[in-house]
Amino acid sequence: MGTGTSSRERAGTPRLALATAILSLALASGALAGCGTSRGSAFSWLHPKSPPAAWSIARLPSGGVLAYPPNWRRQHSDPGTATAALVGPGGRYLGYLNLTPRQGAETLADWASFRIDHNREDGERTVKRLAAGTGLHFLTGHGSCVKDSYTTQIGARYIEIACLVAGTRASAVIIGAAPPDRWNQAMNVIARAISGVRT
Repeated sequence: MGTGTSSRERAGTPRLALATAILSLALASGALAGCGTSRGSAFSWLHPKSPPAAWSIARLPSGGVLAYPPNWRRQHSDPGTATAALVGPGGRYLGYLNLTPRQGAETLADWASFRIDHNREDGERTVKRLAAGTGLHFLTGHGSCVKDSYTTQIGARYIEIACLVAGTRASAVIIGAAPPDRWNQAMNVIARAISGVRT
C-alpha cells in the first residue's frame, strides 16, 4: 500500500526517537555545555562595564587595566603584569586575578586549547576544560574565554576562567581563579573584574 510504513522505517523509528530523547536530555542537563566554542550560557555573566569606584586599579605598561576589590592585595608578579589576590590563613589563595600582555602565539580562535595545553606544560595535573566561548564582548575589544579546573604540582586544586582579550591598543590575558570550595564566593569578584578589564 502506498500509505503504509516500510519495515525499515518502523525499525528505525525507535532508535531515532531514543537518540532525540538522549540529545534533548543532555542539552537540558547542561551535559554538553562545556563542549561548545561559541557564545553560551557559561559566560552569560560577562557584562562589560567599568568597575566600582571603590576598587583599586593596576595599570600595565602595555596599557592594560586590572581593577580589584579593596580587600584584595597586589601580589608580586612578573614585570609588565599585574596580580591581585584574596589571601586566607596560612597564605592560601582564596581568590586570584592576573592580567598579562599577550606574549605567545595564542589566537582568539585557538585560545581554549592553547590555555589547556599551557596549563599542562606548566605541570598542572588533572586539567579539565569545563566550558569555552568565542566572540565575547569586552569594554575595549572582544575575546575568547575558557573555564577549566586543575591541580597544582603541590596538590592545590583550582577552578579558573582565562580570557584572551583583543583590545584597541593591545591584547592581554585576564585570569581569575579560586579553590573549588571558594568558587561560588570568589566568582562574583572574578566576573566583575573580567567584565571591567581594559586592554
